[in-house]
Amino acid sequence: MKNITVLLDNGHGKETAGKRSPLWSDGTQLFEWQFNRIVATEIERRLNELGIKCIRIVPEDRDISLSERAIRANKYHAQSPCIMISVHANAGGGHGWEVWTTTRKNKSDELARCFLDVFPKIFPDKKLRGAKEKNFTVIDKTNCPCCLTENFFFDSEDECHWMMTDDAINRISELHVEAIKKYLEWTEEDRPIVAENVVEHKCNLV
Repeated sequence: MKNITVLLDNGHGKETAGKRSPLWSDGTQLFEWQFNRIVATEIERRLNELGIKCIRIVPEDRDISLSERAIRANKYHAQSPCIMISVHANAGGGHGWEVWTTTRKNKSDELARCFLDVFPKIFPDKKLRGAKEKNFTVIDKTNCPCCLTENFFFDSEDECHWMMTDDAINRISELHVEAIKKYLEWTEEDRPIVAENVVEHKCNLV
């Protein structure tokens, strides 16, 4: 296994304007900052069980500027090799999942490809929107291989209701972990000798 630390960036914060679903007729509503942190927490738990070093660069609930997130990531990467994944949820009235890298060709594209390879195995019933490129600050200013995942659409009612379920949190987390394992060339021989039993996440979004 490659000796690399995984940095997780849970996007946005409690006070970020607009990053929430409509209030649906059943009284439920998804807040993206909360969703991102629940997913990142579950990814972190699963990586720890596999013996893969993982650091949350934004432990705060409040929003941290994009430039500050990149600064934090670069400090860790300067100490030892890292990759970073910025966890988000999408909006715009669509359906499905996508991953973003910058317009430059580098190892971030290899990381994104791992997600694309794993996705159909975990989500045979969901739409894959593919890999896209844009120089978002948080991935553009980060020195290590980095991609941003958009984990389905919180402003599409059917998809949003599913995103608030245990099934969604567990499968989205599994997607990230399996893609990371593929990139790191993780095998069962890398698993710690003593590991806790896997207990799937129970969603607290509703």
